[in-house]
Amino acid sequence: MSGGVDSSAVAAILKNEGQDVFGITMFLHEYSESSIINAQKVCEKLDIQHFVFDIRKSFKKCVIDTFADHYTKGLTPNPCAFCNRDIKLNLLLQFAKDKGADFMATGHYANLEVSKGEIILSEAENKSKDQSYFLSLVSKDNLKYVKFPLGKIQNKSETRKIAESFGLHNFEKKDSQDICFIPNGNYKEFLKTFYSKIPLFRQGNIRLLNTNKILGKHNGITNYTIGQRKGLVVSYETPLYVINLDSKQNEVIVGSKQNLEKSCFNILYANWLLNYPEDFEGYVKLRSVAKKVKAKIKKTINGASIELLEKSQTPLTNGQVCAIYNATNEVIGAGIIHA
Repeated sequence: MSGGVDSSAVAAILKNEGQDVFGITMFLHEYSESSIINAQKVCEKLDIQHFVFDIRKSFKKCVIDTFADHYTKGLTPNPCAFCNRDIKLNLLLQFAKDKGADFMATGHYANLEVSKGEIILSEAENKSKDQSYFLSLVSKDNLKYVKFPLGKIQNKSETRKIAESFGLHNFEKKDSQDICFIPNGNYKEFLKTFYSKIPLFRQGNIRLLNTNKILGKHNGITNYTIGQRKGLVVSYETPLYVINLDSKQNEVIVGSKQNLEKSCFNILYANWLLNYPEDFEGYVKLRSVAKKVKAKIKKTINGASIELLEKSQTPLTNGQVCAIYNATNEVIGAGIIHA
């Protein structure tokens, strides 16, 4: 229970169903205190037991340090996906089991069911809030102990009405838009403050793809992302975009929009949820808010090779999650983009 309206509504729904419910709030970082207090108030209102799980060391190692490490390698990390895989639906799940839980329910917007022995994770009814993309790295072994009661909810106002009907104080609480450990949203300042020794803030070359011509200097590759057009501080006869971030050479590689339009790439560390053949066609999602694109997928030892069959409006970004869906919006698997 994060102290927000979603997980609070879930606790109320389960309690109303007659389930034996208790709440757990993770103590993740220095900003967790308000979450703990809000969750405690909800549990008191619902008359259920509340536990605080101090997981700061594991969260720092698995999520925060990984977040910083990916930037040192020129990657764009997805901390929420890693948190779901390693923390929420792994270590927190084990904590719940140790407290006697048969299953753990969360406030994620996604659908989950078991059919013929398979775990089927699919998109939520509320497409604007769907979080199946962020859950796609979670293992089948862990998902079989999880429930997502909000998966069938049509819109967020319905969730708020549920919370209000149970007299929960936070039914109007705004959704969090930022990375939880960077509440002001300024990840660059965060990295400078807590990871000042990583080689992200050194000046380096901005190099033109194909000709290798040096066009100017950058002030740290962490200030750029693949697909970026504005803020390059170099002039050229045609519009330039960030094509790649070379952390070894400390260079920002720029080129034309056409250079971004790659149709083939790989994913690593694949997590397969549904049993599909070695070669198949599906739909890939390259960012949480991106439109799914039809693709050919070929499984490999470490992940999969993917060929896009449609033009993607989302540039391939190393380090981001690529979630693979079938035609009925079920998650086949996912991995980390390595373009």
